[in-house]
Amino acid sequence: MAILPTISFRRSGAGAFDRAGFTMIELMIAVGLFSLVIAGSLGVYIMCQRLWRATSLSMDTSRMASLAIQRMVCGVGTNSGLRSAASISVNTNVHKDSCSYFLNYWDTTTNSPPAANNDSYNTFCSWNTDNDGSWRIVMSNAFDGVKWIDYVKQQRSIVFWQNTTQPASRVSVCNYVINSTVATNSEGITIELTVWKKDGMFVSSNQVGAFIKMRNNFNE
Repeated sequence: MAILPTISFRRSGAGAFDRAGFTMIELMIAVGLFSLVIAGSLGVYIMCQRLWRATSLSMDTSRMASLAIQRMVCGVGTNSGLRSAASISVNTNVHKDSCSYFLNYWDTTTNSPPAANNDSYNTFCSWNTDNDGSWRIVMSNAFDGVKWIDYVKQQRSIVFWQNTTQPASRVSVCNYVINSTVATNSEGITIELTVWKKDGMFVSSNQVGAFIKMRNNFNE
């Protein structure tokens, strides 16, 4: 026996029957509840997006800071780093070449840092001029000869000189370095640096430091 669908009816004021439906109040309540659900979902989505961007930026600065220490300690490419140096000296009386141009790449989201061999990283070592927070590490060993590691404070970058007579040989160690200090003692060298970066309304900074104990003879 087939079961037929049923339709309910209500009697109108004139005695006729009309099909049952939603009232205006019921529709308004349904639309209001639906709007609340959509608004809540959008709020959660926006919050997750912001959390993801903040977390991603923090991970990026942490990775950059750790990689900078690794490059200085272990070396860049085929060049040895501080760990295998036979001698090290530090010059903190360094300042940026005023003749080279300046780019605030850290204040933008579209511009990338200039290449390490760019003139914007040129520095001078002069005892007649106050330093600007930059420094130079001079290291050498029997295999690689003399190498430099420069921190250019005003350009917020650390570069590695593969050939001290050729600025074009420089390679990047780390960018977005807002501050960095070096200090030596009879056993090794201490390096600290802070990577600061922003992405729109989000800002993140990570500070790392390391003490590199010399494996070979150390001379200040």
